[in-house]
This record gives sequence, structure tokens and C-alpha cells, in this order.
Amino acid sequence: MKSFEDFRFICEKLNKTHDEDSQSKLWNYFIANSENTKVRDLILNGEIEDAEKEIKKEVEKAKGDSNHPLNFKNAGDEEFAKATGRQSSDEEPYNNFLDDSVSGLMALAGQKKLRSAVEKGLPSRVTGSGTAELSKKFKSAGGVDRTPKGDLEVYDPDNSKYRVGVSMKKGAGAQLASAEGGEIKGMYKVAAKESVKKFHGDKSKEERQKIEKEIMNDAERLSAIGRLQKSSGEAQDVDKQKQSLKNVSQGISDRLLDKYPQFERLLSQVATTGKGKFKGNQGTAGIVLTGKNKSKEATAKSAEQQKSAKPRLALPKGKNRPGNLKIDYRPGEEKSRQSTFSDFSKQASTAQKALSDAEREQADARVVTNNGKRVRRQHVANFLQNNPDVAQQHAARQAAAAQAVDNAQKSVADIQSRAAQAREKTKPQPAPQQQPEPTKPEAPQPQVKQEPVPVPKPEEKKKKKPQSELQKRMYAAGEKLGLE
Repeated sequence: MKSFEDFRFICEKLNKTHDEDSQSKLWNYFIANSENTKVRDLILNGEIEDAEKEIKKEVEKAKGDSNHPLNFKNAGDEEFAKATGRQSSDEEPYNNFLDDSVSGLMALAGQKKLRSAVEKGLPSRVTGSGTAELSKKFKSAGGVDRTPKGDLEVYDPDNSKYRVGVSMKKGAGAQLASAEGGEIKGMYKVAAKESVKKFHGDKSKEERQKIEKEIMNDAERLSAIGRLQKSSGEAQDVDKQKQSLKNVSQGISDRLLDKYPQFERLLSQVATTGKGKFKGNQGTAGIVLTGKNKSKEATAKSAEQQKSAKPRLALPKGKNRPGNLKIDYRPGEEKSRQSTFSDFSKQASTAQKALSDAEREQADARVVTNNGKRVRRQHVANFLQNNPDVAQQHAARQAAAAQAVDNAQKSVADIQSRAAQAREKTKPQPAPQQQPEPTKPEAPQPQVKQEPVPVPKPEEKKKKKPQSELQKRMYAAGEKLGLE
């Protein structure tokens, strides 16, 4: 176990004016501090309210004690902006982060996955700016981003295999993933492998490979269209072309999820936990911590319980950047993915607009220009032959535009087909006509001599057989009175 002086050194290294650093610092002071186990003992005994009061009292005390490890003055100068260095104005946000992190500490300490860590007094450290080794599966698809999914981790200094990553989110507006190019393909490959294993195990090997290939083909398309957004500066209307390409990408993504709805869940899990992306347990996040806000205290839950979110294709983040795929963080209840006719109408409208834009882009791509001036049709062939660079760019634009039109046409056709199927399902179905049950041929009966049926006399015809006790009594009374 580390001594108090060792802990002071940890605090100096982690003491930044960021929520993850503040969170890690409080954990180390109140959970991993072997010199003062009061708070840890209260938590383990289930005295949560008393533990929280003790933490708040100690934090407040630290603000006024320049010798306290949690005090602002003990933060290292390198932890602030290099240009200006430590400023007196940094103290207030620093203290605010400490106050808010109290709620986060209580949420983490109550998480089942960290129970043994609390019992052992294990330390934590910030990992968000570090790197982790990628899996072969992820790298083979083109993924290169080694940033861990956890912003901090609780670890065992004596056991390198033990670690629990914590992904910190500030609530609505946060993201589970923002991926470009190879990162998209890497995420899709991990999720595709898991998808065929979990949901298509009853199919043949050839069928499973076909499904995985279909998913990866769409991932390749999304990545390629993202790159086209990066190079669309050559278009006459750059913003318009980027938006058009983004719409085509969204159509590809939505169509895949409509066909394989479980894939959304698996992709969200890869984005949340990093499982399958990194080699072994390193870099993964097992807990999602949502920070405190004005109306709610912090919450910590297992990453496996994180709500899924539909991938959202977005415009490039800046100049010379490709388009990207985002998976938003959903702290609230997950919405149903069941489509309505209103949804179909909106999707059809968006897809039709994307088709119109793509066709217009295709028409523009056929035009050959020389330094902004249009080359006459009869001179195009000679001009391209004499200018191979322009010819190559022209061919690339035409191919991209043709692919965009093809994708948009497929998207429109698919949406129209699904809308027709949905309408067909909601039509009232006529009640099935009951068919008479086929009668079994009766076994031949032995012939019996028919006795003549006695013909009733006219007076007997008038008498009816009583059907109930009441009718019997009425009939008897009538006979006594001589009534027929």
C-alpha cells in the first residue's frame, strides 16, 4: 500500500482542472489512502450518507488549507496552460470540479464492479490521453486510433491484469464514438464478427461469411464517401456536395440497420467498451460515469447496460478532414426503433432529395474545366489526353458521382419497398372462410327390415309434446277442464 507521501505525489501529477483528474484525485485520497480509511470504512459498512458528509467536510477544509494535498496551490504548474501558466482565476473552476466530483465518487464507490477495489483500497489514474494496444482484428480493418475508451481506471499495482476502466460522460451531448475512415471499418468489423456469432450461429459458414462481407462492404462505402467529402473542395458548391454525400451515407447506414437491427446494439457496445478493439482488457471501459448536473447527481453503471444509439453520419470536423460517423451518448431511456408511416415519409423525402442532389452532382461531374473555364464538348477528348492529371480527377469525380446516384437510387427503392410492405401489413385482412370439415365415409350398416311408421290420427296431431315442467302442468290442467 502506498504511503501518504506517495499519495501526495499522485495528487500532484493528477491535479488538473478537468473532471477526470479531479475524480481520480478524490478516489485516491478517500479510497486508496492508507493513512485515513474513515470514509472507506463508512462506505463498506453501508453508511453512505455519513461517508458523503465526511468527504464534503474534508474537501471544504482542503480549500482553505494550503498544505492539504487537495488544495489548489499544490497543483503542478505544468497542469495549466503553458502560455499563461497558473492563474488565480483557475482556482474557482478547480474547486468547482472537486465539489462536483464528490457525487461521482459516491456513484463509483457504490458500483458492484468496484466493490473489491474499495475493500482493497486500490488507486486510480487518468488514462484518456494515453494509448492501448489494438487487437489484430481491429488493425486488419484499418483502425489506428489507440486512445483508451476509459478516461480513468482503477488498477492494482501488484496485479497488472486487474483494471476497471471508467468512461466519463457529462450527459446529453456527449458521444460514445466519433470515427473516421479506418476507425469506422475497425468498429464495424468487431461488431460484425460478434453479430454473426450471436445472432446467426444457426446458419451455414457460407451464409455467415456472406452477412459479414455485406456489413463490411457498407463500412467500406461509408469510409470511401467520407474521403470524398474531404476532397469535395473541387466541386462548384462545396457545402452542397458534402451534405449530399452525408445523406447518401446515412441512407446506407439506415438500410443496414433495418436489415440487421441487432447490429446497432453491438456497434454501440464496441463504441462504449472498446471490447474487441483493444488487445485483452487494456484500454476498455467497464463503467460509464455520468457527471453531476444542476438537476441530477452523478450515476455509475456497467458499460454493458449502456443504451444503444443509431449511428449518425456527420459532416467533416474541419478543412481537409473526411466525413465521420458518430454514436451519441444516450443517458435517458432508449426510444423504440419501430418505424411509422410518418418516419417512412420523412426517410423517403430525405432519400429523394439525396437522389436529386446526387444526380445534379453527376451532371456537374461530366463538365470538364480548364482553370475554371468550361472546355468545349468537341475539344474534351484532346484536352483530357494532353492533361492526364485533370483526366484522372475528372474520372474520379464521375465515378464518385455515379456511385452516389446508385446508392441514392437504392435507398429510395428500399424505403419505398419497406413502406409498401408496412402498408400491406396494416390492411384489414378478410376473415378466413370456414371450410366444411370433410366427412368420413360411414361404415356400411347391416340392413334392417323397416317397420311401417304408424300414421298419427288427426286428433293426435293436435297434441304437442310438452317441453318443460311448466308446460306439463298446464297441459294436465287443460285436460281436467276438458280443453283440447
